[in-house]
Amino acid sequence: MEWIPYLYIPLIVPAVKKKARPFSAGAVLAFALTYPLGEEERYALIALSALILALGYPYEKQPVKFWERFINAVIGGTGLAIALGLYNLGSTGAVLGVAVPLLLLRNRVLSSFGLLPASALYLIGQYQVPERVKLALFALVYVYSLNHLRKLLR
Repeated sequence: MEWIPYLYIPLIVPAVKKKARPFSAGAVLAFALTYPLGEEERYALIALSALILALGYPYEKQPVKFWERFINAVIGGTGLAIALGLYNLGSTGAVLGVAVPLLLLRNRVLSSFGLLPASALYLIGQYQVPERVKLALFALVYVYSLNHLRKLLR
């Protein structure tokens, strides 16, 4: 399971295209909090994520369909619940919960920032389910985020 954080690294490359910068910023944030790093390196990657997100401003308007917003709301709601649980435990992974509410926005470019941190929350969350279920939830959100990336790169 140590190899899973490496899945976020290829998703940083689309930052070349301005519309995909928030998505790539989410990938950097998710990697920073799922990969075992020292505190200084972790804060440097979080700052890099904020910089990539800022470089995408002003964000283009790309609407999200209703069914996608519904799925985003389910992912975001459960992600926030996991983040609150991590916050109560005093974990640094609770920082991922900051990005998750952006999933509720109607703009695909900006809401894409919250997808990969939500998948990381499913992976590192301290909730009582078997590891296989955590991996399945992570995989579902990860693959769903690739659909958003495909639409961002058009």
